[in-house]
Amino acid sequence: MKVLILGAHGNLGQDLVRAFGLAGHEVVGLNHEGLDVTDQEAVRSHVLAGEYGAIVNAVAWNDVDGAEDPIKRELAWKLNATTPGFLAGLAREVDATFVHYSSDFVFDGTKLEGYAEDDTPAPISVYGESKLAGERAVQEVGGKWYVCRSSKLFGRPGTSPSSKPSFVSLMLKLAAERSKLTVVDEEVGSPTYTTDLAEATVRLLSGGYAPGIYHLINEGAGVTWYGFIQEFFGLLGVETPCDPVPASAFPRPAQRPKFGQLNNTKFPLLRDRQTALQAFFTECPEAVPERFRQAE
Repeated sequence: MKVLILGAHGNLGQDLVRAFGLAGHEVVGLNHEGLDVTDQEAVRSHVLAGEYGAIVNAVAWNDVDGAEDPIKRELAWKLNATTPGFLAGLAREVDATFVHYSSDFVFDGTKLEGYAEDDTPAPISVYGESKLAGERAVQEVGGKWYVCRSSKLFGRPGTSPSSKPSFVSLMLKLAAERSKLTVVDEEVGSPTYTTDLAEATVRLLSGGYAPGIYHLINEGAGVTWYGFIQEFFGLLGVETPCDPVPASAFPRPAQRPKFGQLNNTKFPLLRDRQTALQAFFTECPEAVPERFRQAE
């Protein structure tokens, strides 16, 4: 199958290119320079000429606080809400499967036991609202579509100018530079390895699953940022030099869900988070500063 991957140079996009290629698909991976997804005429021309069997959209606005800015909000909404609906429409027009990614931020974070795929969304930030609008736009188009929600992604750094280091990579870097860290001990989520999310996406498309929303996350109980850093520093055999603090210690424009754990009830379970973290450190050793490699 010929697969178009948009956002191919991002953290997730590069793993999607790799995973679909390893599965034997013909992959066309484009970044912003190759195809601006907000240029609907250019995108339409490319898709109509491409003979794609699937279109995978890994483009997103992921600056949660920036979306609260009235000036930046328009672009956030265009990338997260308008563009997914447009791409889903194009995919249906050419009879291609469409895949879009969403977030635990579509929920308000009040459900302590976590959220299943059919729980009612209630975003509490502009970012969350934009992600929910994108989900609904895709659903309204219909056809062969999948919305994959995930959370707190970690993995290889992307090469796109807009890519940001994951929490794991950033904390390892800071811990190598500082004697102590301060980390929020709130905002429970389901950290997920981008390689596993990409490979699960391949299986989703090839497995005959019904169109719909899927929660693709590494297995494991929901964890706070502080709890997560304890996990991956523990795997590296390093005593974590960090203090837990409430979210109020770092005031930010956007609200975050306090309990954003996603529960996967529709798809075969992905491997557990501890195994995924170990795989990340093995497959991407450059993510671990030399100081911590010696402690392994």
